[in-house]
Amino acid sequence: MLVLAKAGLVYLANPKTASQAIRAMLAPHSSSAEVSRDHPHMNAAIFARRFARTVQVAIGRPPETFAVMREPLEHMHSWYRYRQRDALRGHPNSTHGISFAEFVEARLATPQPPFAAIGRQDRFLGHLGGGPPVTHIFDYARMDRMVAFLSNRLEVPLTLGERNISPKGGEAPDLPAPLMARFRAAHGTEIDLYAKVAAKGHLISR
Repeated sequence: MLVLAKAGLVYLANPKTASQAIRAMLAPHSSSAEVSRDHPHMNAAIFARRFARTVQVAIGRPPETFAVMREPLEHMHSWYRYRQRDALRGHPNSTHGISFAEFVEARLATPQPPFAAIGRQDRFLGHLGGGPPVTHIFDYARMDRMVAFLSNRLEVPLTLGERNISPKGGEAPDLPAPLMARFRAAHGTEIDLYAKVAAKGHLISR
């Protein structure tokens, strides 16, 4: 979480959506370094329950939240590639020796093995489990929309760099049709939410 008091905004860092690069871009304009370190990936529900009132008092108005969303299967593939890095070899979270299809199978299992235990974007963004939803959701594939929005609200030109990039692995490989159908059924609300975000590049919740 980063509080941008001047803009009346709070950034909620959805994992695997360039969050470290966004934090680095916004850190000079933020007033919440300590909270950010303690809660680097706070979701919408936790922010609303534990911090929204405090932030409102601090900045003198109800804050708007913003976050980035990634195409759901691509988001899952990014997690898969990230957990293939050498530093995780031999760790329960490692995906070495596991195919992407096996990773998705494990993600859909109950319980999930440690290497496949990742969060859902629809839940993170407040669109699953009662909300409240994030005010501004930007499409990962059109980050220029977010940078332009923030530059306007902060009244400074911003440039987004690159940080903490997953090992190169290209696009998510095709999944067997039955597995893809199971993934779509299990992640239907996430897929539907991304379709709305992707249609405009910037989805605003009122």
